[in-house]
Amino acid sequence: MSDDRQPGLDAQLLDDFFAEADEHLIGIRQGLLRLEASIGKAEPDMQVVKDLFQNFHSFKGISALVGLKPAEAVAHKTEDFLRLMRDGKAQATGKGLDLLAVATQKLEQVVAAFRSQKPLPGYESLLADLQQECAQWSTPQPAAASSNLAVQRARKDSAVSAAVEEAKARGLLVWRFTFSPTRALDSKGINFNSVREQLARTGQILQTTPTVKDKETLIFQFLVATQETPSDLAAWEAKGMVVELAESEAGEAPARATEAPPEEAEHNPFLAPSHIVRVDLKRLDDLMRITGEMVIHRSRLDAQLARLNGNGHGDLSSVQEVSGGLGRSLRELREAIMRVRLIPVAEIFSRMPFVIRDLSRQTQKKVRLQLAGQETEVDKYLIERLKDPLLHLVRNAFSHGVESPEERAAASKPEEATIALSASTVGDSVIMEVSDDGRGINPNAIAQRARKLGVDVPDTLDNDALLKILCASGFSTREDVDLASGRGVGMAVVQATVRELGGNLSLDSEEGRGTRFTIRLPLTLAITETFIVEAAGQTCAVPQSFVREILQKNAGDIQMVNGIEVVSYREGVLPVVSLAKFFRVSGGSNGKLYLLVIVSDRGSVGLLTDRIIGEREVVVSALQDPLIQVRGVSGATELGDGKPVLILDCAALTNGAVRPPERQQLVAKNNQGQLQRI
Repeated sequence: MSDDRQPGLDAQLLDDFFAEADEHLIGIRQGLLRLEASIGKAEPDMQVVKDLFQNFHSFKGISALVGLKPAEAVAHKTEDFLRLMRDGKAQATGKGLDLLAVATQKLEQVVAAFRSQKPLPGYESLLADLQQECAQWSTPQPAAASSNLAVQRARKDSAVSAAVEEAKARGLLVWRFTFSPTRALDSKGINFNSVREQLARTGQILQTTPTVKDKETLIFQFLVATQETPSDLAAWEAKGMVVELAESEAGEAPARATEAPPEEAEHNPFLAPSHIVRVDLKRLDDLMRITGEMVIHRSRLDAQLARLNGNGHGDLSSVQEVSGGLGRSLRELREAIMRVRLIPVAEIFSRMPFVIRDLSRQTQKKVRLQLAGQETEVDKYLIERLKDPLLHLVRNAFSHGVESPEERAAASKPEEATIALSASTVGDSVIMEVSDDGRGINPNAIAQRARKLGVDVPDTLDNDALLKILCASGFSTREDVDLASGRGVGMAVVQATVRELGGNLSLDSEEGRGTRFTIRLPLTLAITETFIVEAAGQTCAVPQSFVREILQKNAGDIQMVNGIEVVSYREGVLPVVSLAKFFRVSGGSNGKLYLLVIVSDRGSVGLLTDRIIGEREVVVSALQDPLIQVRGVSGATELGDGKPVLILDCAALTNGAVRPPERQQLVAKNNQGQLQRI
């Protein structure tokens, strides 16, 4: 391990650098996606080019500030290329965009290594590639040829790629022979013509590319397809030839193939420090205003207490008034602090298009990513913990869910698959979904694979059972490892992370139609408003955001229909959950009962309680120990007396987790005699 950091750099400066680097990389990748629309056009979108130039320029500046010379050099050379585009001297081509994408990934790798104090990856050949691309566009071209240069290059690259793919499909090996002629070699009869003739006898020449390096040296690259590895490689190398397997369709090896170590192939797109929150100035102004109000309330309270102590008696109403004002300011302060902690889920979502793009480049799959709800704000802590789980779910959807273009055509599906990533808030919960329109999950195949791996398989393979198998430690549907997914540890980690955050993970899949994973989490892990209720001497808290209304009912209003307790509600019936029965305790009132109508996106249910104690803001503590995690309970708190109070999971109450699931429910008649599903 080596430390490339300049001595004297403090932690705050480095945190600022990593946060700014992350922001600039987001802007760069978004710009590259927008620049793709300019490929093949006479002029690129100049605003996009200017934005990209500015982001690379700023990245160069902050890299120089912390002494990160590799990042500074790559950003500077990329600037040169974009300057040619900005000045109308270069066009947007597929090759140029690929170089920009490689440079962006290289910057990510350099910053990630710098942050973890690991050896920095090499970057010299990438600089050479960028320099060569700049030189090609800087060379004066005839007007007619210049206007069609991008189209001609695109056609040539396409033809070469097709030839390489065809050769590989026939089981041939594609080699890259690099030859640099010299006078000494020519005196021995080794020149371009002789080399070409010998290569033609060795295999099929797919492409010959001459390149001028350093304005003096001429280099020829040959792509040659052979039946097997040439037996005379040593003889070729003795003639000054560099021989290597061609890993890409283009005539030049991509920089990342020769520089990036294997462990960097699957890069992590998240670089910003987990403890840094960038706050809008207006939110800080709100905090200062509320703090000022609390200082005034505190002064008024001191004055009232001094007056009471001075004469031994006094009117407590003034003290109560000050206390009420202090309480209101405290509530505002709490809400303002929560707003400071909240950041949009775009912090995660904005990286995903680049993940899909990189995966698509490695495979033949065509995938479109749909994003929805990026403005949804979530606690910063949740965002940090959800980065890896969401990244894994997106990779899994690409690897396991999306079919090849041939499979989709056979299934009468569009060639381009769709992966959707969405976020929304319902009450005090945030819901994130990762879905695809792929092959779905084959229950029989999953069961067969589970038995082979020694994983328990239940008799009924519904979505809950499939999710349990998929999240079993060590379970995987693949024998080998690919860059998109992994080897059976990811889903177990996803579920464990969601549980630790006080949420739940659910699965909906239909074979042949697609799969959807849903993560439901509390919006924030800090404070929430609740109703404190009691049944049979047991006290618990119910989040107010899920409660639509509170009704009074008699014990006789509860009826049993198909084994389910229900009460009449509006135009129909409402299934109920007795809090006493939920806690499995006996006793309680046989007279008046209070019914809390709980509503979520999963449905509605009535919660029967003996008494409503009142409203209370509570500090939420998640139940992380799996031995005490119970369906229907999302966390715990205490009300000042030191006794724990459970907080109910209203989503679990409404989705059948603590009552008969929907598939076991029949129908009941409403007040008009019409059938209605419960």
